[in-house]
Amino acid sequence: MKNSKPKSITPLIALVATPLAAVPVQAQSIPFVPDIYMGLEAGTGERSASRFGQPGTVVSSDESNGVDYGAFVGVELPAFPLGYMAVEAGIGDSTGETTAIVRDGATDRRVSTQARFNWSATARLGLAPLPGFAAYGIAGYGGEQIDLTVTDVTTGASFESDDSMDGIIYGLGARYMVGTDVGIRAEYRHREASGAYDPEQFMLGAFVSF
Repeated sequence: MKNSKPKSITPLIALVATPLAAVPVQAQSIPFVPDIYMGLEAGTGERSASRFGQPGTVVSSDESNGVDYGAFVGVELPAFPLGYMAVEAGIGDSTGETTAIVRDGATDRRVSTQARFNWSATARLGLAPLPGFAAYGIAGYGGEQIDLTVTDVTTGASFESDDSMDGIIYGLGARYMVGTDVGIRAEYRHREASGAYDPEQFMLGAFVSF
């Protein structure tokens, strides 16, 4: 009788141990949480002079490369193996200026712009072939507020207004994580704005992820 008790208990122990053994496996199944990141960037911006709605033909132009700078916040999303995917919003400012002489018959007008506030909403999709490194394409939409001054070259009479030059954005970029939560990146972005303004940016940035 004493030897039969351990044999009767053995199936019960196995029955209890089976679900308990599965508990650690279930605890490791944690839902994916996207990485939120934010950072600062600076670089150069090129903008093309345009008539900006003035009648006539551009006979000369002066386009200065400005200093562009801003801030961004984004979310890195789950992607296929060795893939990279993120969505991002950015704001910025610029010192970029353009000047065009527009000739309409016998009248010449100087059309000058000063770049101001800009914004963007973009997506990034690419590959992450090496630990911490990703190369990607950029696509989205954005705009830039400009101060516009039109001056009659002969009389000196002028008027000022502002305008928003918006359009699709596309480009290329690469980022590298220099630490667990700190990264750097380099990007080229082009915006197809109305009026042939078409800003181009070459930007370097640094960010932290959470």
